[in-house]
Parts: sequence; C-alpha cells; structure tokens
Amino acid sequence: MPAIPTTVTMTGAGFVPAFRRVQQSGDFDCSFAVIAMICGTTLEAVRNVAIERFRHPVHGPYWITGDFIARLLAHYGYDTGMYEEPASVSEIPDLAFALVDYDDQTNLGRHVLFHRARASHDESVVISYVIDPAYWVGPQDYVRTSLPEIQWFLEVYAKRGA
Repeated sequence: MPAIPTTVTMTGAGFVPAFRRVQQSGDFDCSFAVIAMICGTTLEAVRNVAIERFRHPVHGPYWITGDFIARLLAHYGYDTGMYEEPASVSEIPDLAFALVDYDDQTNLGRHVLFHRARASHDESVVISYVIDPAYWVGPQDYVRTSLPEIQWFLEVYAKRGA
C-alpha cells in the first residue's frame, strides 16, 4: 500500500523534499509529471499506462481532467477528491495536486505537487512546499517554499482498505 511521507529530512542547507522532481516533457503533461512524482515512477511510465490502459491519445490535443487524474492515481493505489478552491493554504491537504496559473476565462491552469510535512529534526516545524514540473522554470523554482497562488487543489491519499 502506498504511504504518503509525513516528514521531510532537514539538512544544514535546508530540507530534502520527500518526492523526486519529474520534469514534464511537453506543455500539457504536468499532471502526468505530478503523478510520476507521487508514485515514484517516470513520466514515460505514467504516459504509457494512460495510453495503454485508459486510451489516452498518443498525440494531442488533450486536457487531462480531474476524473482522468483520479483513474490514473487509482491504478497506482491512490485516491483523490474533487477539485476544491482553498480559502487559504492551511485548507490544502498535506498532499495535493495544486492548480496554479489558472485563467478563469479559459478554465485552464497547470499542476504542481503540493506537500506539507514535519521536519525530521523537530516535529513542531512544518514545511509546505511545491515541486514544479514545468520544463521552462529555472532550477531555483523546481522546489519552492515560497508558494505560488494556488487557485484549486485535488487531495491525494492512499486508497482506503487497500
């Protein structure tokens, strides 16, 4: 059964994220990259599952919906809720797809991984951060504790009863 990390390792230079960053390869596969980060696999493996098992198109155009994200996560042993709009960061669950750069007119945005966990050296220290899979962001923005505006989120949790 998948386990969601509840701590992040602290070092003298900062912290080590609990998830390895996976970079998206195109403009529309941020969701696949976030799934790969959560599940500890590759972007190619997630894409192959999407294509072979769930009939995702090999080539665009496409938009990956919340329902499709839920089906892919279920394949890897996770469940997800519905998109929710947070009033504050404190309302975002400890592990979530966070929708950033959202445009109300087009109803489009892009996904990053949001994670909140306790520090390994001191349980009273809680770290919230995002891992951005975008290929166009610089290394300084791969992992950020300075959070971008998160307009929507999808909670991710281990399947119950699995």
